[in-house]
Amino acid sequence: MTSNQAEFENKQLDINSLPRFTEVEFYRLDHKYLIKLNIRTGIGALVILGALIVGYFLMIEFKILILWSAILFLPIFLWLFYRNFELQKRNGYALRERDIIFKRGFLHIKKITIVPFNRVQHVSARKDLLDKFLGISSLAIFSAGGSASDITISGLLSRNAEALKEAISKRVSSNG
Repeated sequence: MTSNQAEFENKQLDINSLPRFTEVEFYRLDHKYLIKLNIRTGIGALVILGALIVGYFLMIEFKILILWSAILFLPIFLWLFYRNFELQKRNGYALRERDIIFKRGFLHIKKITIVPFNRVQHVSARKDLLDKFLGISSLAIFSAGGSASDITISGLLSRNAEALKEAISKRVSSNG
């Protein structure tokens, strides 16, 4: 190799010396997010319950089937309300010097996404009608190479979503 050529190095890293994302303290989502989840689940339950009631009185030949369907849907909706509590309790995010981490899910469906700031293209905060009523927002973080957001953190207080958006935008612009 001549002295003009750059030397290529690709040293092996000691896996034990790498930072552990599991040691980070995660911020929980706001309790208003649980209210939103329960409102959405409750609306779904009321729609199905309404359909079952109408079906019960209009389709007399299917009364037993409709009654069994109602009995079947009760534990499903109880499970969904329980899931809402668990999601609000277990989902969280952490902001580090070089990346943002988002964990979500429970039971066997747990997902942790880490997005380095040098891969972030843009960040947006958004609210749907229920979010506006509750004073919460969702923060979407988009990285290079994708059309959908890599992370969408729902259930942030609006002021926290804006503060996170600004902090991430500053880190992204300082990396660029």
